[in-house]
Amino acid sequence: MKQFLIFLFTGASIAILDLVDSAFGNQISLDSICVMSAFTVLYWCFSALCTVGEYAYRVKLKYESECFTLQVTITLICSFILIVFRVPLSHIYSLTDTQYDLLAMCLLCKGICLIFGKLETFFRTYIALSCQNKHIIISNIIFYSTMIVADAIVIALHGECYHLVITTGIADAITVIYYLIFCRFKWSKPTFKRLKECIKCARDIVIDRVLGKVATIGFNICASHLSTDMYALHSIGYAIATSLEECTNSCYTYQIIKLKIIYNLKDKYEMCKKISKQIFIPTVLVCYVIAILMVFPMKGIVSFKSALLITLLYNSQCILLQLYENHRGFLTSCEATECLRLGGLFGIFVRIPIAIISIVTPIGIYGFALGSGIDFFIRGLYYRHKSIQLVNNSNFVKGEK
Repeated sequence: MKQFLIFLFTGASIAILDLVDSAFGNQISLDSICVMSAFTVLYWCFSALCTVGEYAYRVKLKYESECFTLQVTITLICSFILIVFRVPLSHIYSLTDTQYDLLAMCLLCKGICLIFGKLETFFRTYIALSCQNKHIIISNIIFYSTMIVADAIVIALHGECYHLVITTGIADAITVIYYLIFCRFKWSKPTFKRLKECIKCARDIVIDRVLGKVATIGFNICASHLSTDMYALHSIGYAIATSLEECTNSCYTYQIIKLKIIYNLKDKYEMCKKISKQIFIPTVLVCYVIAILMVFPMKGIVSFKSALLITLLYNSQCILLQLYENHRGFLTSCEATECLRLGGLFGIFVRIPIAIISIVTPIGIYGFALGSGIDFFIRGLYYRHKSIQLVNNSNFVKGEK
């Protein structure tokens, strides 16, 4: 449990500091709240593609150089797309002319800085799965102290929200320098055979994540059709809930680390269930405490009472996510990535219909508040079914022998 608590509280600190970063944007204007919400969701979609090297490393727990090369290559392609197509991408939302201009500038800045961000997340994943706890803590201090100081300067100088994207890129670059010097990365010349193997095992997770992000974008496009006040509330509640996925994601990482030394699938699954029970309550408690604490700095010019109610509803996903994260960890540990492939499809079939129903009926923002959690819970049920099926099939094969 000690390693899990390190992951959990590291995730909690990341969630808090990410929200502090978002809070700076919320202090600029109502336009900034709406733009940063739209920008963040678009970025998640590109991030799902760029993170292919991390996905491969989580599955293989080796071939570091090949995973790194894969991540850099895809990131450079995505950077080009963001820069060239920033204007049409910004117009998939229903925004004002001012908001379209701000969103296009955010996409341009992120396209330029994307390589630093994805290098930072790759090395962060590497040191987490290597249990380099000292470097996990130090790198977080370097990244967030740099970013928050730079954000404060932007606010003091009355900058725009896209300046905050630039400050994040600067913090990423400085943290990458630290990783390159201290994190003991095992570099060797990449081989085509290993690269193919990494692509194969990451492919299914990329499909899942991209489909999931398509659902997320559709969900938020629907939310942008709410009134400006309601969309601002959605942006606050959704930002807090999704930032706290850093905490629930610690369940996934911990499962991978604990299960990697168990080779019998039945024993592995029993351990997965045991771990799930141990980490459920600490994860939920930490998520709700942080959610409540972060309402005030995140609310901006929105009333505290309204923001608190919506945040509590949106944060219900931290309960419903548990089944999803733990079984995703089990399937990743088994290298059964084909079982993960269609998870994101459930997001499209569940989350988007909920969003459409919410905007055409009086349900409104309350449907959006519960939609993500319901989506993840159904995905969790699907992953649980595939996990049990995998264990049963392995027992059947042994019986045949």
